[in-house]
Amino acid sequence: MDRTENGLQWMRRLTQWTLASVAGLVVLIPAADLFARDDLEPWAVSAAFVALAFVGYVQTRLLLGGMAGLDAARRSLPVVLAAAAVALVLWAALVDETRWMWVLPFSGVVCGVTFGAGPRGRWLVIVAGLAAAFAVGWAATGTPDAGLSGVFVLASFALACLAQVWVWDVTLRLDQAREQAGEVAVLRERLRFAGDLHDIQGHQLQAIALKAQLASRLIGRDDDAARRHADDAHALALQALSETRELVQGYRRVGLATELANAVGILKAAGVDAEVEGAPETVPVALQPLFGSLVREGATNLLRHTRAERCEIAVERDGDDVVVRVIDDGVARVVVPDGDGTGVAGLRERFAAVGGRVEAAPLAPRGFELCGRAPHRP
Repeated sequence: MDRTENGLQWMRRLTQWTLASVAGLVVLIPAADLFARDDLEPWAVSAAFVALAFVGYVQTRLLLGGMAGLDAARRSLPVVLAAAAVALVLWAALVDETRWMWVLPFSGVVCGVTFGAGPRGRWLVIVAGLAAAFAVGWAATGTPDAGLSGVFVLASFALACLAQVWVWDVTLRLDQAREQAGEVAVLRERLRFAGDLHDIQGHQLQAIALKAQLASRLIGRDDDAARRHADDAHALALQALSETRELVQGYRRVGLATELANAVGILKAAGVDAEVEGAPETVPVALQPLFGSLVREGATNLLRHTRAERCEIAVERDGDDVVVRVIDDGVARVVVPDGDGTGVAGLRERFAAVGGRVEAAPLAPRGFELCGRAPHRP
């Protein structure tokens, strides 16, 4: 698990514990006051406990629903209205000059409702809740002091809960944006590959179709010309097949500098801090497509198999050898052999064909390095 995932887990736990603590305080503080009171009949205490339990259950579900984000929280309107009404009855029946805590159940319900009310609706809910708390407190005690206490408590709870869930909502959106950026980067690479494939095969296939059509028309009229067109179509098909294989295996003559720029752009779009050290121009032209395939493989594996925050691509010369390293700080991963001539196994075969080698191994305590080395002797 990388630092980004660790941070997301930590933020998830913090938000969940904060909301759970608020939900607990909303119930426990008024319940403690019930135990301490001696001015109520037993049946009134029992009724207050039942009402408090109902409101506590509803507001706990509403508050913990904020874990889904500000706009994704769900609620049942009839249940919410019933809980708000019961909470206002508790506030009106049990409040006095010193017992401000009985506005807490109503505050919990109002805070929970704001999470799924939308950008404008949540402020309307808060204003309506403040007005109701003030009016009921004033009407129950005959003085505005209790109403003002209710307004202060509800406003404090609402702002604290909204701030916590807003931070969590932003965290969720940023994580989703990072995943989407990675998907877009992979899609861009696929589109680039599709464009290269079209450039290679489009002309040849059109020419093959034309040659085959001419050969078909000339059969029985001019067999020699038909045979020449058929041979041309066969040669074009072989050429298209060869160039397609070169494209798939990474042997197209694309400069290493271009491959590095593409890899850095894709990684940065996915939220990875990528940089290149060394001069790709110093790599011999004959070896640039080979090392370009190494860079593409390293960037693709990073996006598919790990969540890294930083990637360094180093281009070096070691005597007669050219060395390119792709190093990231993501989760260490195991190299699974490829049986289709692609991936790291395919890279090793291509490097071995020119007397080089490829090494792929996890780093301690975290990270991964893909290193290619090939000799160049002028």
